[in-house]
Amino acid sequence: MAANTSEIKIRVGFGDSFRDLTVRIAEGDVPPYEPGTRFDVIGAAAPRLDAEAKVTGSARFTYDQNLPGLLHGKILRCPHPNANVKSVDLTAARAMPGVKAAISFPEVFRTEAVRFAWEGIAAVAAESEAQAEAALRAIAVEYEVLPFCVTREDAMKDGAPQVGRRNQQNVRRIYPEIPFTRDGTIDEKKEAARQVEMREAEAKVDRILKESDTVVQGTFYTQVQTHSPLETHGVVCTWENESLVCYCSTQATFAVRHELTHHQGPVRATNARVLCEYVGGGFGAKFGAGREGVAGALLAKAAGRPVKVMLDRREEHTTTGNRPDSHQVLAMAVAKTGEIRALRARSWGTAGTSPAGAGAHNDVMYELGEIDKIEYGVRTNANDARPLRAPGFPQGVFALEAMMDIAAASIGMDPIEFRKKNDAHPVRRAEYDIACERIGWAAKRGAPAVPRGGADGGRGVGPLRRGVGCASSLWFASGGGGAKVLVRVHKNGTVEVRNGAQDIGTGTRTILGMVVAEELGIRLADVATFIGDTNDPAGPGSGGSTTAPTLTPAARVAAHRAKRQLLDAVARAEGWDAGNLDLRGGKVVGRDGAALAREIDFRAACGLIAEDQIEVLGERPVLDKDHPNYGGLADTNAGVQCAEVEVDVETGLVRVLKVVAVADAGKLINPKLAESQVRGGVIQGVSYALYERRIMDRIEGRMVNADFEFYKILGAVDCPEIEVVLLDVFMGHNNTHVMGLGEPPVVATAAAVANAVAHAIGVRIHSLPITPRKVLAALAGEEVRG
Repeated sequence: MAANTSEIKIRVGFGDSFRDLTVRIAEGDVPPYEPGTRFDVIGAAAPRLDAEAKVTGSARFTYDQNLPGLLHGKILRCPHPNANVKSVDLTAARAMPGVKAAISFPEVFRTEAVRFAWEGIAAVAAESEAQAEAALRAIAVEYEVLPFCVTREDAMKDGAPQVGRRNQQNVRRIYPEIPFTRDGTIDEKKEAARQVEMREAEAKVDRILKESDTVVQGTFYTQVQTHSPLETHGVVCTWENESLVCYCSTQATFAVRHELTHHQGPVRATNARVLCEYVGGGFGAKFGAGREGVAGALLAKAAGRPVKVMLDRREEHTTTGNRPDSHQVLAMAVAKTGEIRALRARSWGTAGTSPAGAGAHNDVMYELGEIDKIEYGVRTNANDARPLRAPGFPQGVFALEAMMDIAAASIGMDPIEFRKKNDAHPVRRAEYDIACERIGWAAKRGAPAVPRGGADGGRGVGPLRRGVGCASSLWFASGGGGAKVLVRVHKNGTVEVRNGAQDIGTGTRTILGMVVAEELGIRLADVATFIGDTNDPAGPGSGGSTTAPTLTPAARVAAHRAKRQLLDAVARAEGWDAGNLDLRGGKVVGRDGAALAREIDFRAACGLIAEDQIEVLGERPVLDKDHPNYGGLADTNAGVQCAEVEVDVETGLVRVLKVVAVADAGKLINPKLAESQVRGGVIQGVSYALYERRIMDRIEGRMVNADFEFYKILGAVDCPEIEVVLLDVFMGHNNTHVMGLGEPPVVATAAAVANAVAHAIGVRIHSLPITPRKVLAALAGEEVRG
């Protein structure tokens, strides 16, 4: 714990349930908001600051950057899923009309290995896209083509082709993680100890399973899902001597800058400025420059002109990451009274050429008793996974929540009552009741199923069956350190807020402005927020739902210090005590909000600043590097979703009619933006449940549906009614009580939909997506996984 801390008492809770909590806060931090505080800006459903720019088309994304003298970059892709590159000849391409630069990827990235189809081989920059594409066709490449396997099932077979190189096996245990030494070999001593621990866990759970009143089992499968952002990956790069300016569609401006300037990287720019004012979606795939970004930088340097490299839709689907698939085998021991006594989980998933990231979080949220869990990553000759909104959770929770319903049915307990029996989270326990009431759970779960061809009166009409299902979610992002926010209060009364992180569509620029406006007692319209430029103070990457809980405390600290400096200037001029002054409603007031003897509005107060401006750089307060945040009401924020579906038992078609999503994200800075996040997560969750699936050709080794004609995503016609209920929780952890909300809304949706389908048709489908073919097969007593 940091030495410079102070102990304070805070209030945490929600609704009419609050309690005191003693915490230690870092030096320079301000106490968190108190329940009962009257807010003027925070908590208002204000439109996002960039709304007009986006709807009018004036917002300029990376794709829209067309600098003078711009060249167009294109990347040559390998058609083979497993190969070694023996040679790349760029001679003919460089001689093609309009071509200004060409690079070889094996030279740039120092590897000849190609381990999935459509991996990059070379890149060119030309005056037009057509000239660049023609130049790609002129590049001569010699390959050593190798055997391959592109599905998890094929890679796990005896004698399967080796995906990796050297001693890399296709299947590797990823949890509990295998301990490796620095030279890459297994640490045999640590591994032996880990094997003992695994055997002990297995024996414990074996004993409980044998002694338990009820044991339920299930095998579940989920598919590979691609990110599918509207704006593909890409950059526009230009050089000024050794300084690089890079417009990049990214979720991490500072990570891109680091990659482009690293002394051991392929670009090694002396200085780099990364600009990203608007991002057309990322969902976890856009955390670095990537090979396309490196190519853009190197082509621009070689050509001496700006270069744009934006991936097309096929490249986006096949080269920029995905959510891994899963095969999960679960067993759960349950007491007659409803307590879960043990869980056993075995899972296998493919994250492409690396086993990392293929796990499934199927042991979360509930009090599960003893747990025996082992996970394996399976290498395949397919594009590597990247984080995709709540990595590992939708696939794991799909299986876990199915088991919760199966277990509840086995002891004759209502599914939600069973969850409440095994869930101690204070917020989620309240959310169950809200979700039940809003979906009409009691009436709809109790209605009798309609026989095939039946009439009104039950859960459907004719061939249509209706059902409702429930699932829960959690997330754990209360922010971290390392971020700084700059607040400037100018003598003319204008205020600006600056941070170099990106706003990926979540409304970061808006909530930063709201926090500063609240602290300074002015309107949001009076604050200008600047974001997405690495020349401004450092900010986090937008991953793990960490951006808001990292930046809002820094913004509040900066605004608070700026306010105190401004009030000091007022006090000096008027002969008042600065400690008895505050800012509210656009003017200087007494500490308790009372009017002063002489009214001074905010602009007049700013006119009393001795210099041209007050400038404060507020750093995100942390206790220490291992414990950035203090205690709170709960370690995680929570969510509950209930879905209602309609299934046509003659065609197998599933329609999601309604999703009720109850969620919290700590203190709600802007409910409208929070609701938007929840709606987006639900839409992606329904899409994952019913439509999305990467399809690989096992003979050719390529993705066959790498476009939006055949890679299906949820459309407007298929979108259900979404009712969002937000709880405003004084969570603690940081001075704004903010928790992340980007990830949690997508965690529960597919599981809730699957449980609703099982309720509607009386048969459970054990794999995603839930297609008409699977529904009809399930009704016929068959199981279809693909």
